[in-house]
Amino acid sequence: MADGAEQRAEFDDVDLALLAHLRHDGRATYEALSRTLGLSRPSARARMLRLLESGVVRIVGVVHPSVFGLDAYAHVAVTVRGPVLTVAEQVAAMEDAVFVSVVAGEYSLVAELRSQTQATLAGDIRLICALPGVQRVDTAVYTEILKDTFFPPGLYQPTVLDELDRRLLALLQRDGRTSFADLGEAVGLSTSAARTRVLRLQESGTVHVGARVHPGALGMAQVLGVALSFDDRADEALETIRRMTQVDYLATAIGRCDAVCTIMNHSAEGVFQLLETIRAVPGVRSVESYTHLRLVRESYDRPLTF
Repeated sequence: MADGAEQRAEFDDVDLALLAHLRHDGRATYEALSRTLGLSRPSARARMLRLLESGVVRIVGVVHPSVFGLDAYAHVAVTVRGPVLTVAEQVAAMEDAVFVSVVAGEYSLVAELRSQTQATLAGDIRLICALPGVQRVDTAVYTEILKDTFFPPGLYQPTVLDELDRRLLALLQRDGRTSFADLGEAVGLSTSAARTRVLRLQESGTVHVGARVHPGALGMAQVLGVALSFDDRADEALETIRRMTQVDYLATAIGRCDAVCTIMNHSAEGVFQLLETIRAVPGVRSVESYTHLRLVRESYDRPLTF
């Protein structure tokens, strides 16, 4: 899910196919997009510009958390006594809380924490437990993020970053489709040198450039979180769930559940059918779902120091 836009945009099937491609590769050329979509280059360009001008689609560079020294992740589910929003806002004010949402279901709110170490992660969780009104905090520590449109795909290969790399990453965070020529000019490199550096940053998993789209803009009326437990066929079940197109996020965990995922659909009936499909996956032992009601914070990047 993405922060911001409340407006609803009208997208046809070609737009949706274009968005799917841009989520995978936000820097795809107009020629590549036209081939993928079966459109002329001018038509592909016109559709791209219309999506960006709609205000509900952005192409941004998402930097791997490890670049910021963040290597410990957890999903926390919080039960609150009394009004929830004040507690959710206090959690959202924590630096390590990258995602906070008020939900309906067994819990009052859920949050994702990204911390530098397991010790700092534990400290964050203790702070949440101590907030006035908090009755219970159940934690699932992530072991691997298998699917996330806002996370560099593939294995992260630690890379030594110099000042020019960090300046390029900061520019991509603001606009992922900035041309190699403009990137080079901004940091004092030739176009070819800027291209080489950006490709190296992408190939190492340091940054992923993709489309961010607010779920409401796609008419996704139902956005659910799902906590999953498995039997001894966990790997098979995870791969089946990962391939489902309406699963937007999937991470394995230890603690209150074996995995956490996010699913999206246009209707309650669609969500019901998807949950039934997940429940029927061989290896799935239990499914616990909760509905996202209000996004309080979603901010994954931190300022890059030079």
